[in-house]
Amino acid sequence: MRLIIYSLALLFCLFPYTQILDLDSYTQPYAFLLSIIASGAAFARLRAYFPARDAIALIALAFTGLMGFLISSGTNPTFSELRYLLIYVSPVVFAFASFGIAIEYPRAADRIIVFATLTWMAVGIIQTVIDPSFASQFVGRFSAAAEVVVESGRGTLGLAPEPTHFGFHMIILAAALVLMGGRNWLSLACLVTALIIARSSSAALALGLGALIYLVIFGGRARWLLLLVVPFYFMIGLIVEAHMLPQNLRIVQLMTDFYQDPLYPVLSDASANQRLGGIYVGAKQIIVQGFMPAGMSEETWLDLIGPIMAANPWLIMLSEAGVPSGILIVGFQLGLFGLIPLIFILYRMLSGLRSHYETFLLCTMVFVFFSQYMISTPGFGVIYGMVIARRLYAARAAENSNRAAIPTRRLIAAT
Repeated sequence: MRLIIYSLALLFCLFPYTQILDLDSYTQPYAFLLSIIASGAAFARLRAYFPARDAIALIALAFTGLMGFLISSGTNPTFSELRYLLIYVSPVVFAFASFGIAIEYPRAADRIIVFATLTWMAVGIIQTVIDPSFASQFVGRFSAAAEVVVESGRGTLGLAPEPTHFGFHMIILAAALVLMGGRNWLSLACLVTALIIARSSSAALALGLGALIYLVIFGGRARWLLLLVVPFYFMIGLIVEAHMLPQNLRIVQLMTDFYQDPLYPVLSDASANQRLGGIYVGAKQIIVQGFMPAGMSEETWLDLIGPIMAANPWLIMLSEAGVPSGILIVGFQLGLFGLIPLIFILYRMLSGLRSHYETFLLCTMVFVFFSQYMISTPGFGVIYGMVIARRLYAARAAENSNRAAIPTRRLIAAT
C-alpha cells in the first residue's frame, strides 16, 4: 500500500501541470495532497534516516512562511497570498515524500522517472512533428495557446502551459534521472528536448548560466574553459553565417540574435528579459530593504511595480504575481528570516555530489529556481529529497566498504 501511495505522489509530482479538474492555476494540487499522505507513510524512515539539520531547515522555512502569512494576511487572505504560503510549505512536503520513495523503493522511483521522461519527450515530439495540440487538453484552459505558440515561432507546450515551463521541467527530469538511476544519456536527451523541442530561450539561458556557475564554483582546473567564451562566440557566428542549421528553429534564431547583439537576450527577448530582470530586481529590492521582510501582502509588490519599471526602462514587463524569482521572492517577503534556511537548503543541494555532470545539472536547476519558477513547484522539493537520499546511499556504501576491509587488514597484520 505504501508503494502505491509513494508512486502516485511521485507520478503527480513529475506531471505537475496535468489537470483533472479545470483549475485557474498552472500547477495542480494533487501532487501536494498525495505528498502529504506519502510523507505520513514515510514517517518512520524520516525519523530514522532524514538528516536532522535538513529537516530543521525545511521546517524552519515552512514555519517562517506561516508566521509571515499570518502577520501579513490575517484572516482574509487573497488567492495570491495563499499561493505565497505554498512557496514555504511545499518544499518540506515534497522533499519528505521524495526521500521516502527514494529510500524504500529506489528501483520503482527510477522506473517512474524514466516513464515520465519518455512520456514528456514523446508528447513533445508528436506536437512538433504531427499536431501541436496533441495531449494539450491535459493542461486545461491553457491548451488554447498550443497552436498560437507554435505559429509564433516558439516551441511546443509538451504537457506544460508554456514552452518555458516545458524546458525547465525537462532540466528537472534530467537531474532526477542522474540522481536516482545514474542515467546520463537519457538525461542528456532531456536537455536536447528542452533546446530543440521546447525551444525555450529561458532553458537555453539556464543551461548556459548553470554551466558558468558550475565552472566558477566547482570547476577546479576546468575553470580554464572560461577562456573559450570568446572563441565560442565566434563559433556561433560561423554557424549562423554559414547557415549550417535550419533557420526555422528557435535556437538558431536566438543564436543569430545573440551573435548580432550579445545583449539581445536581456533587452529584447521577452522571456529572458523577464527572468533575468526578475533576478536583478529581486536582488536589488532585497538590498534596498536592508534584508528586512516586506511581508506577504499582495498589495506590497503591486505598489512597487510602477516605480521599478520607471527606474528600469530596459524591463519589458514585470509579473504582478510577486517578485519574478522563485528564490528571491523569499528574501523579498521574509528577508533574512526566510533566506537563512533557504540558503542552507541550496548549500546542501549543491554539496557532496558525485560527478561533474551531476553538479552541472544541479547548478542549472538552482538557476531555474532563481528565475521565475517558484520553489512551490514539486521539482524543487523532489530533487532535494533525492539528493539527501543519494547522499545516504553513498554513506552506507562507504560504511559497508570499510567493514569489508577490516578483516582483510587484520589478516594482513597477522601475516
